[in-house]
Amino acid sequence: MSQNLPIGAITSPHAVRLRRTPSAGLRMRLHLVLTVAGVAAAIGGAIASATPGPVMVRASADAYEIGGSRLEATAPGVFLGPGGAALVVVHDEGATRAGASAVLEGAHMTGACTLVDGARRETCRFTLGGRELGAVDTWTGAGWHRRYDDGVTAEIAVVGGSPVPVPIAVGR
Repeated sequence: MSQNLPIGAITSPHAVRLRRTPSAGLRMRLHLVLTVAGVAAAIGGAIASATPGPVMVRASADAYEIGGSRLEATAPGVFLGPGGAALVVVHDEGATRAGASAVLEGAHMTGACTLVDGARRETCRFTLGGRELGAVDTWTGAGWHRRYDDGVTAEIAVVGGSPVPVPIAVGR
């Protein structure tokens, strides 16, 4: 059994017509644009929150502070801190050289950095948990932008406005 329903002539007021309003397509496109913008904002927020902020460094004759840890001066240029951390800074032959030994995130770390007098760049070598790693720090005017050999970067804010060597594997 089947039933046929007449829909009438095209000019009939009772004819069934499918009409597409011009604003329906616009609403659909606007919806897609807003969805894409929302997803992009969420991804940007996730990336920004995953990127750590700068590590603060402050050096004086009395102490070397880095990331909330304080190493006390025991002699000129020699600093000792919690957990056996040690840092030595030596000025000679037109350069400042610094070396450190500490435990970072449970791994033993040693580091050495050289900062040529007047330069806006320092080079560093690290051993972290038995793995060799190099880094180049570029002075930003307020601290260092560190780039490790493997592409990882870290920001180091130096209190006082002048370059201070940072022989600790910040951001690792």
